[in-house]
Amino acid sequence: MRCPRLLLESEALAAGQLLPAPQDRLHYATTVLRLKSGAPCRVFDGLGNEFDATLELTDRRHGTFHLGERAAAPTHPAFPIHLLQGMARGDHMDLAIQKAVELGVQSIRPVLCERSRSAAAHKGLEKRQRHWQGILQAAVEQCGRNELPALHQPALPAAALAECPDSLGLLAEEGAPGLDDRLVARGHPPGAVALYIGPEGGLTPAEREQARAGGFLGVGMGPRTLRTETAAMALITLVQARLGDLRG
Repeated sequence: MRCPRLLLESEALAAGQLLPAPQDRLHYATTVLRLKSGAPCRVFDGLGNEFDATLELTDRRHGTFHLGERAAAPTHPAFPIHLLQGMARGDHMDLAIQKAVELGVQSIRPVLCERSRSAAAHKGLEKRQRHWQGILQAAVEQCGRNELPALHQPALPAAALAECPDSLGLLAEEGAPGLDDRLVARGHPPGAVALYIGPEGGLTPAEREQARAGGFLGVGMGPRTLRTETAAMALITLVQARLGDLRG
């Protein structure tokens, strides 16, 4: 049976530490994971440090994690992928973030596109950001990563493009050349890739031109029209298979 993993966001963890369990983590450990006093688990700090641990309960509201030996090497992505995800409606955005984490992206930037407004994307951004952070953290615990991808604050397209790390920019676009064609034309592998995915309904023509002016290249993903969350998963997987840690 797989050992339960819990994220403890704090300063870098170290072997031998005794850490009082935060209330939210204690509740998750005892209620969701159903851990009893003395149960083995693993804890990690989101910085790449992961340790075998034991949970010792004093009572229902108090417990301590006893850290043992280092249990895993840091899981920092072998190839940097930055996702610019047009903000979509609830479950669609949740799924895009969850699967991007599982597939090994280094950072995620929600983008407030023109067609995101139909999803009331400009309302309650602080609450949505906290919700997405929870989605990200749960995905990290589930998939075996011990470092947290960066989840940036939502931004308008111009700011998102300006703040994008130096990388090969790829824009999901129907009818465009495939990824292999783009890489062959480039002639040498990039050091990082930024992927720009539109929301439901896609990017507007003006947003596409804005992205192209920022150096992004259109890349196609076959003859079918993909939902926004599917497009994100498909393009990340293609890049990981060609350049990252899915090459075998």
